[in-house]
Amino acid sequence: MTGRGQPQTSAVRGSAALEAGADGPIRAAEDPDHTAREAPRGQRPFRGPLRAELTRWFGPVVGATVLLVLLFAMANKADRWLDAWISTADHLRTAGMLVGGPLTAAAACWQGGRERRRGTRDLLATMPRTPLRRALLAAAPTILWPVAGYLLTAAVCLVATWRYASYGGPWVSLIAADATALSALGVLGFLAGRVVPWRLAPPLVAVGTYLALGLPTYSQSATTWLSPAPQHSYDWDRPLWWYGSASMVWTAGLAGAALLAYAARRRVTALVPLAAAATAAALLTQLGFEGPWRPDPRAAALVCDDGTPQVCASRVHARMLPGASAALAGLSAKLRGVANAPARVVESESSASRGTDARVSGWDTFFRRNQATQPEYFAHNAAADAATPTSCPTPDTRTRSDDISSAVIDWLAPMPGRDDPLAAPPPPLYTRTLTRLRTMPERERTRWLGGYLAAARSCRLERVTAP
Repeated sequence: MTGRGQPQTSAVRGSAALEAGADGPIRAAEDPDHTAREAPRGQRPFRGPLRAELTRWFGPVVGATVLLVLLFAMANKADRWLDAWISTADHLRTAGMLVGGPLTAAAACWQGGRERRRGTRDLLATMPRTPLRRALLAAAPTILWPVAGYLLTAAVCLVATWRYASYGGPWVSLIAADATALSALGVLGFLAGRVVPWRLAPPLVAVGTYLALGLPTYSQSATTWLSPAPQHSYDWDRPLWWYGSASMVWTAGLAGAALLAYAARRRVTALVPLAAAATAAALLTQLGFEGPWRPDPRAAALVCDDGTPQVCASRVHARMLPGASAALAGLSAKLRGVANAPARVVESESSASRGTDARVSGWDTFFRRNQATQPEYFAHNAAADAATPTSCPTPDTRTRSDDISSAVIDWLAPMPGRDDPLAAPPPPLYTRTLTRLRTMPERERTRWLGGYLAAARSCRLERVTAP
């Protein structure tokens, strides 16, 4: 064929191959002089431009790296999040943003400088595709693959949490907000690579991303919750219903505005996502010190065993109850039948606790995967609150009643390591009281303990005399 038709067809074929990374023939829709035909034997068929970008080696490698790094980060602290759905979401957010975020931004920045390194920017500018479409195609691998790695990590962690969590379910809105933030970091990193013509830009972008996400977690200002990285620490709270959506609008709007300002034919369209991001930011900056978290009464409701005294855990830690009951069996036996003894031993964070209860805080520090890892310390803490209620004021200096209280606590639930020969010798009154409690007749000891606990409940331990 001669004339104008043949050169035009060759140009279209070359452009398609350059953008799609394909070696084979082009589609009939892009070549008006040819009908649809099969690829010659030994030659790969034409791949669409998006598929070609996503199947190049760089995107899958970045996604696999994000997956492996996040799995390692989550597995390294598995005992801290396996027991509660909200803890899983919190740790996924921290790992995804502070570990996966800088990695994604750096990889996207390197991807953004690809055409400049290859010297193909001018050639690509002559193609019929708009700059926005070319930018989206080029950025897709470092946006979609890291998000896929994060979502796979989330799926693995949610399956693991399902085995141990006692109450609730996955916080899908928070996971979606994290995935959106990760994709936004990919867009911003890609644009940085397009704008900054420097090979050291990717590591600098990684450091800048880490600082931008991490520094707000150390402050309590109005802008703290603009960062998607701050972590929550209470298992019995829940986020505000609109927090996940507002966070997604904030991060996606910011990235969309930057992308449109860079590549859109009408840059004024960038004002639309920018306005949405500003609206979401205004909501997030009004959250205050508590942030988006509010107490969940259903999660904090108590679940009790049928012992005497009862052992009660919050619903979110209900699977810890059998281990707690076993750890407190010795303490319960010593308190059974004693007047003024606590009616229940409860998790102190529960709003359903009463003044007659002995409260133990930080159950998640004594349990791992619903099994008691430090039963002696757990029982000792319960005995300490039973013998010296935390609601009573603490004197500035040690008094005589402190030695008696310490002896009572160690008789109820001995402190591990108290008999260490290298430790300083205890006060004489403590030693005499503990020895007397161990040797005095049971009926006499029960009567004395009843009077002691009555004085402890009324915060008048100074009136107690040694047995």
